[in-house]
Amino acid sequence: MSARLHIQLLGGFTLKRDGAPVTLPTRKAAALLAILAMPPGTLITRERLADLLWSRSAEAQARGSLRQAVAQLRKALEDESGMLIETVGPGLRLVSPRVEVDAGTLERALAAGSPADLELAGRLYQGEFLAGLAIGEAPFEDWRATEAERLRRLLLRGLQALLGRHIERGDLEASLDLGERLVRLEPLAEETYQALMHLHLDRGALGPAMREYQRCRAALAAGLGVAPSAATEALRRALRARPHAHPSAREDTESGALPVLAVLPFSDTGETAEDARRDYFVRGFTEDVVSALARFRSLRVISAQSSFAEADLQASPREIAEGLGAHYLLVGSLGRSEDRVRLSTELLDVRAGHLLWSDRHEVATTRIPETRDTIARGVAAALVVRIDGDLLRQAMRKPLDSLEVYDCWLRGMARLRQGTPESLAEGRPLFRRALELDPGFARAHSGLSLTYFNEWSCLAWQRWHEDERMAFEHARDGAALDETDHVTHFVLGRVLLYRREFARAEQHLDRAEVLNPNDADMLAQLAIADAFLGRPERGAERIELAMRLNPYHDDWYFAYAVYPNFVGRRLETAIAYALKAPHVATDVTAYLAAASAHLGQMEAARRHLASFREMFRRNIMQGREPAAEEPMRWLLHVNPFSRIEDAHFWAEGLARAGLVIPDDLWRDFPDGPWPG
Repeated sequence: MSARLHIQLLGGFTLKRDGAPVTLPTRKAAALLAILAMPPGTLITRERLADLLWSRSAEAQARGSLRQAVAQLRKALEDESGMLIETVGPGLRLVSPRVEVDAGTLERALAAGSPADLELAGRLYQGEFLAGLAIGEAPFEDWRATEAERLRRLLLRGLQALLGRHIERGDLEASLDLGERLVRLEPLAEETYQALMHLHLDRGALGPAMREYQRCRAALAAGLGVAPSAATEALRRALRARPHAHPSAREDTESGALPVLAVLPFSDTGETAEDARRDYFVRGFTEDVVSALARFRSLRVISAQSSFAEADLQASPREIAEGLGAHYLLVGSLGRSEDRVRLSTELLDVRAGHLLWSDRHEVATTRIPETRDTIARGVAAALVVRIDGDLLRQAMRKPLDSLEVYDCWLRGMARLRQGTPESLAEGRPLFRRALELDPGFARAHSGLSLTYFNEWSCLAWQRWHEDERMAFEHARDGAALDETDHVTHFVLGRVLLYRREFARAEQHLDRAEVLNPNDADMLAQLAIADAFLGRPERGAERIELAMRLNPYHDDWYFAYAVYPNFVGRRLETAIAYALKAPHVATDVTAYLAAASAHLGQMEAARRHLASFREMFRRNIMQGREPAAEEPMRWLLHVNPFSRIEDAHFWAEGLARAGLVIPDDLWRDFPDGPWPG
């Protein structure tokens, strides 16, 4: 018999009879029904019900209130005959064949334990048991809290088992989605963090693995005041035990074995609580030093992201250097008063155990950028006998008139790194404020340009033209103020690439690399540009170098490695990278489908194409079902190939996988026609 009564207890209380909502007259009537529903068919004595719901009333009054609540329930449920709520001796029970309760279904699914049952349990859990149903009775609240915790713990164990199955099956996207849900469900469950660390370590994603360790450590410290367990620390040590990527023979030959430098996060010696809270300032200054050093072609500078991650592993300087493949470490401290900053820096030759160079400054806050460049020049001079004078001059920046300008820059960059639509929008007023204070501050234009560029290229397809225009204009204005800023040249080059102005794009992109050859994030993005420009070998070299300079990189590095390898016809390599990060970009799954089809792996090709279609509908069409020709037009719009043979090769693979290729797709290649 189909259930007549549907009771939802997870995430709040709702009641339906034969699909129609039912409103109960009082909250205590709802609480009474909830107790009887856990589970339906359980006989509960009147004495127990009265104690739970009317604990502050005399016995006779409590029993009268119970009789009244039962009558209200029966009337609301059209159950005056007692078919749903039965009286059995001294107790009451809910007739189970006539009732469906989400909490009971969840428990049965968890007990069954199959992947389908566990998926069902995850869908059923809409929130805490009876959330928001407060009746002012301590015994009821104790019962509710106990049941809520019991169900949450059961669900946690079940979903952790499901996570293990996702990981065993190699379903990366499902594993990551479920892992995030488990962390929200129980931030203190180390098992979840450990499973995610294993997942990332197995696929060589050191950056995400490190972030899971950091999240675990922070959650345990905040919630329990304890350190991670020995098992979690063993996984942390496994991060350091991975094989290190050494420079290729070709790079050794071409670079003359350039010295490799890592800059550890400066320590904060601030004396006030306000200073201690301003981590963005110390971190931002350290990153600025890394950026200044990265301009010197005579050095290889490890990305700040990886240096900070390795430092967080709490190893010795020698272990940190070995883990990053660095010969030298720059360490420092920064203390700040109202109008002065105290800086101390040391350059260590880790292998020899020597102090090569040290410096101490106490400067006015207005001279911080100048001091940063002094540090960069001192380090470069200590490591390299002869440094190109022109590049040295390019590393210089004019002093700023006010700390507030630099402060705005650092805060804006902190928002920019978060990479969400909200954080990008929050960063723009900070960069604009810096320009109000100093209209000649070119880097504020760079920051503004990046907020629009990141939104345009990654997050907001529906605002493609407007964001592209704003990214281009701010990059152009920044380059006019400072032609040595690599970020503005990079953004200009990427926008021109999508405008199909390939020669100009190539000039700006190559100029960006000349100005800063050690910016790992930029090198990774240049790899995708090289693929579109018909230089896949160069792109493959750039992404390899980017991963070496930033071994704790984010997953999008894997995604960007797909493009040059696919265009270079290294299809197995392209597939291997794409499978590490199929969730990063919508079109990566299209490359997976095309590569698999070219290799004759048709079952995989069709599966990846189905994934692409779903991501395209969800991410690009905002849920609307696309017309048959829309996916391919969009794909060629956002993949600006300069060589028609590369575009043809891609489209042929997609056609074999089953994607519709419009008849007029190649008309006026490479300019269109594309979707508006």
